[in-house]
Amino acid sequence: MKTAKDYINHSAAIVFDLDGTLMHTEPDIRQAANQALLDCGFQTLAPEQVIPNLYGPLPDILASVMQLVQAPAAAAEDIQQAYLKHYAHQAHDHSFLYPNVLALLDHLCSTGHHLAVCTNKIEGSAKQALERHGLSAYFTVVTGGDTTAHPKPHALPLLTTIAALKVKTSDCVLVGDTHVDALCASNCGIPFVFHRSGYGDNSVQQYPIAASFVDYAETRL
Repeated sequence: MKTAKDYINHSAAIVFDLDGTLMHTEPDIRQAANQALLDCGFQTLAPEQVIPNLYGPLPDILASVMQLVQAPAAAAEDIQQAYLKHYAHQAHDHSFLYPNVLALLDHLCSTGHHLAVCTNKIEGSAKQALERHGLSAYFTVVTGGDTTAHPKPHALPLLTTIAALKVKTSDCVLVGDTHVDALCASNCGIPFVFHRSGYGDNSVQQYPIAASFVDYAETRL
């Protein structure tokens, strides 16, 4: 049976999700959401309250936050604008890379693989996160949740990413951490490699998983 190491190292192109896959970003998302809620006159998330939709596009994430604190839907635009201001200002200071990510990316670049990011995070925020943590140079293509007409799990953002890489779909693999990534890969007919240490839950098991791993150390030749 092929492992995550096999799929990643023997594919010409590897597309990575960002949040929960390359980087733990929840602390910055939580802080910006809480600051936005305060700005708009609402209570903040309690420390024990889990944000349930970290894999979604920003409006969906904030909608789940608003539901948790019982903020009215009419406040959505104001909260989103406040969130964007605080998130950009934080510059991802509280986010961090998962262990051994850099070592894998160095290895893949040195062996001629094509690398890209396809995320539901706003493209500008994704690029800022990659820059802040020294990853920008590894990725020739970054596709965000607002880059195309549809976010993941729709096939369009991933197919757009693959087209920009100028490789065949059959030469690609998607590395992600939730059912959204699994379904997106399935919709595109490419293998999905599951990062088990991210934000996914058991719903990912409903979709095809080619291989999985817990630590990026497992993925290097």
